[in-house]
Amino acid sequence: MKKTEIAKNLAAIKKDLKTAHLIAVTKYSPVEDVIAAYQAHHYDFGENRVQDLKEKADTFVKENLNKVRWHFIGHLQSNKVRELYKIPNLYAIHSVDSLSLLEELIKYENDFLGLELKIFFQVNTSHETEKSGFETAEELNRAIDLLMSRGNSKLKFYGLMTMGTIRTTEFEAEAMRCFRDLNLIARNLEKAHGLKEKLKLSMGMSQDYKLAIEAGSDFIRVGSAIFKSHHS
Repeated sequence: MKKTEIAKNLAAIKKDLKTAHLIAVTKYSPVEDVIAAYQAHHYDFGENRVQDLKEKADTFVKENLNKVRWHFIGHLQSNKVRELYKIPNLYAIHSVDSLSLLEELIKYENDFLGLELKIFFQVNTSHETEKSGFETAEELNRAIDLLMSRGNSKLKFYGLMTMGTIRTTEFEAEAMRCFRDLNLIARNLEKAHGLKEKLKLSMGMSQDYKLAIEAGSDFIRVGSAIFKSHHS
């Protein structure tokens, strides 16, 4: 895709952001397109697969593009944790979807190269079976307690992530319900766990990010609206 087109798409989305941050999702994009976005002064990128992220991150290191912040946003398998930790400039994991995955992340946290890794717990607000994420408040609270009980951990409980309902005829209404639910869960957790800092919300994708911003999203995850050509 042309560099100018990527820059134009980024600028258009950034007009809508208000206080939200844009994570440019690179899962179907060649590394050249990601570098084009970086050269347009965008530094936050999201990737779904550890192997793809490793390849892109290695290229960024070779090209000396050091301002990049990588966000892992896909389903993370326990056996890929150590590999993920070795990725330079890993900034956040948005998809910690179970207590067992958190335990694995804690077990190998010394493999993480950076000083702090932001952790988002994924909550299945749509309750669709094909989605991963915490289903019950009880399990989510246990995970939060475990993470917060560790004084000098590099892993920082930073926020919550969700996706709007996929299978629905009421796409907008359902997305809005999922996003508002996540906002409510976050505010309740802040009280319950005595958190001083507001939890960040990672929600909204290419097709529903405007709704997510309206519902209080802090990080939107947008791929096709940036990296795909849109011919009207």
